[in-house]
Amino acid sequence: MKKALVLFTAFLVAASLQAETIKDIRIVNQSGESYTMSSVAAFTSFQVGEQVPDRETILSEIAIDVNRMRKSGRYSFVNARMDVEADGVVLVYTVVSKHRLRRMEIVGGPKSGGRIRKKSELEIGQFADDATFELAAAKIKEAYRDYWYPDVEVSWKSKTNDELGTVDVTFKIEEGDKLAIKKIEFEGNDIIEDKKLKKVIQQKQKSWFAPWSWITGSGKYKEEVVDADVFALKSFYMNNGFLDISVSEPELDVSKPKKSRLVFKIDEGQRYRIGKISLSGMEKYGERELRRTVRLRQGDIAAYENIEAGSEGIRSYYGNRGYVRTVVRPVYDANAQTAVVDITYEITEGEIGYINAVNIGGNERTIDKVIRRELVIYPGEKYNRSRVLTSENRLRNLQYFEIVTINPEQAGEGNKYDLNVQVKEKATGSFTAGVGFSSVESLMGYVELSQGNFNWKTWPPIGAGQKFKIRATLGTERNDIDISFIEPWFLDRQLSFGIDLFHREVNYFSDSYDQKNDGMRLSLGKSLSRFTRGNLSYSLEQFNVFDVADTASQAIQDEEGRRLKSGLQYAWSFDSRDRFFDATRGNKTIVTPFMAGGPLGAETDIFGLRVKSTHHWPLIWDMILNVRGEIESVEAYGDSKANAGTYGDGVPIFDRLFLGGSYNLRGYEYRDVGPTDPDTEDPVGGNSKGYWTAEVTYPIWNKIRGAVFYDWGFVNVDSWDFDPSNYADDWGIGLRLQIPGFPLQLDYAWPITFDERYLDDKGRFNFLIGHTF
Repeated sequence: MKKALVLFTAFLVAASLQAETIKDIRIVNQSGESYTMSSVAAFTSFQVGEQVPDRETILSEIAIDVNRMRKSGRYSFVNARMDVEADGVVLVYTVVSKHRLRRMEIVGGPKSGGRIRKKSELEIGQFADDATFELAAAKIKEAYRDYWYPDVEVSWKSKTNDELGTVDVTFKIEEGDKLAIKKIEFEGNDIIEDKKLKKVIQQKQKSWFAPWSWITGSGKYKEEVVDADVFALKSFYMNNGFLDISVSEPELDVSKPKKSRLVFKIDEGQRYRIGKISLSGMEKYGERELRRTVRLRQGDIAAYENIEAGSEGIRSYYGNRGYVRTVVRPVYDANAQTAVVDITYEITEGEIGYINAVNIGGNERTIDKVIRRELVIYPGEKYNRSRVLTSENRLRNLQYFEIVTINPEQAGEGNKYDLNVQVKEKATGSFTAGVGFSSVESLMGYVELSQGNFNWKTWPPIGAGQKFKIRATLGTERNDIDISFIEPWFLDRQLSFGIDLFHREVNYFSDSYDQKNDGMRLSLGKSLSRFTRGNLSYSLEQFNVFDVADTASQAIQDEEGRRLKSGLQYAWSFDSRDRFFDATRGNKTIVTPFMAGGPLGAETDIFGLRVKSTHHWPLIWDMILNVRGEIESVEAYGDSKANAGTYGDGVPIFDRLFLGGSYNLRGYEYRDVGPTDPDTEDPVGGNSKGYWTAEVTYPIWNKIRGAVFYDWGFVNVDSWDFDPSNYADDWGIGLRLQIPGFPLQLDYAWPITFDERYLDDKGRFNFLIGHTF
């Protein structure tokens, strides 16, 4: 019996492995009706009568066929199956074909025409189906909303010709009224003024300056933000002690559509202050000990966020001592007559837990190692809530993930818990191209390809947490190519390693010469503390000063030609700012000693020191004071000192110091402040400089701030000479447009004190894309 069973099994295996014949290939629609479709033949892997080694090969190949057909964009629906018959197999492809768009018509509404056709993103001749037209209708609807028609309705009808394989479509548009929010009003807000409430909501009323409304969209009715605005108003009130706040859905008065009113009705209720604060439910720790974690004081405004912060303080206290799943619930006992609310924090302590394992999930591209190295809590340790939250923040700061959560889950019985790290990845690569302009660099175009989660070992090169960027800039005054790579965990340590390769050609340094730089830089960086970092870098560059004018200063003519520079610098930085860009408080300081030549070789022997600092202070009325400054000096030694030319005491032109322009003294042309050849009036730079700027910015509108500033600085010929007697200064006004990814700085400055032999008192305009130090 056993032998027979073995033989029967072998027969089945052999039967399944024998060659199969493709008896027929059929094309059917979703109703199962056969029809001829020659286009499918281009995607099928088999032909009728073909011998195939086994059925597994057939199944895998037709799966590939289906994927290719879906990706082609020619079909609305594709599926395939294999039917086994006595004398072979039949391949059945279920296909619904798209038709080519032959004609597109738009009826209704004065906006119908070329602009709306373009917004639909439909093109004559493309493959289209119902889903394509539905998506186009949604895009047309969104375009009309951008044209201030929030109630627009878009419908469509299509007519197909199966014989020709074509489809015609007609979009019908019912615009409704053109609507603009002329006024946003609040009713019932006796204590909080309208001005503050308007800042809280996303909906904005139309500006008195029409072009500004057109640029920013202020005044455009946004139905999609209604719920968010109501929630924002409630949150604002609750965080100001109005715990009984009621905000109704806004009413839209469209009796005059182009001068519509949006009215929020508010019942503020009572504004409460904190009364008694008590805790209950604790067994392991005393109330007095836990009370220190709650930063509420009797008599304070009963801000909801501060009360919740008290709950988090208690949870953290327990969590940092190993307690898992501690629950803290604030209970409110409000007295509307006395405007006092007593708070009782009810505590369920949970239990002490230990980390059993750390599980990573959701990372389809990012390798586990990149995530695990950011964690500061490990298997075998006692649960610690602060370390869990720190780990979450470190992962968010990588900018690789849309969502990061870390939650404990009991691992079987006892006090062992698995820590589940769940992430949702986001796009980390980008390709950007654009055109820019500044008062220094003039017109320029750029192309940049970057990947913030790079992996040089795989293809596609994503997932190892490295940084890669290549950027090319082409302009009237500047041509650059930069390639950079950073490994943030070099040798599996918290040590960043960077490589930069660059070619830079600059024509705006002077009217008397041009300059090219070709080189590379290697760097090692390490965080030294919460606010400080150290970075050591080595660079090898070849400088080429060329196209020197015959009338140029002798000091510049002496520099013509190529010179190699091998340099080392160390940068110690301190950064306590609240934000990297557009900071409102804090300090950033960088101290950089540097040297080149000597034991490092090459043809440039110099050393020096640079110190830069900027500090931000918040002022009243959302104004911000920023004071920034820099001192620097450079000196030649060795062969450079011995072979000094007519100027600079051996320091080459590309290492000399200048001031003037958008980045420091804005009342003067670029590099115009400093020593000048008296015979040719060419700026030739100095070996020591110092400058500082005081600037106050103030809000004007949403992402626009005004600025008033004063700049002061000097450049001296000799090294380590910081005598400020020959200073220049200016004052000016400006605008700061905080457009995401495209920050603009517009300034107009007037010189105050200057050398009349070379400079004048004319005001100057500065235009800058980016951020200053």
